[in-house]
Amino acid sequence: MKDTRSIAIAVLAVSATILSTVLVLSFVAVGPARADSAIGAGDYIMVAGQYSSGKDFLYVFDLQKRGVNVYGYDRPDNRIQLLRSIELRKLFRTEGARNSR
Repeated sequence: MKDTRSIAIAVLAVSATILSTVLVLSFVAVGPARADSAIGAGDYIMVAGQYSSGKDFLYVFDLQKRGVNVYGYDRPDNRIQLLRSIELRKLFRTEGARNSR
């Protein structure tokens, strides 16, 4: 009976040490969250923006379709909604445009 208690205490002590180490490393290794930088993965680039103190936006650029969707946070309804969808080809006339000098 004494051997099983000693083994159980040793196993619990090792488990507690491992979990404590993982907990400490998870707080040390993670940097601060930043919302002011662009994130690009594959065919999309996402950029957070702010118009005024109460208005936050998320710009999602679709590189394959060459468009941008602008999403805003609706505080009263507590949801994110699509505010505008823009085709960059039409806006900047990238196709068929000539260089004028």
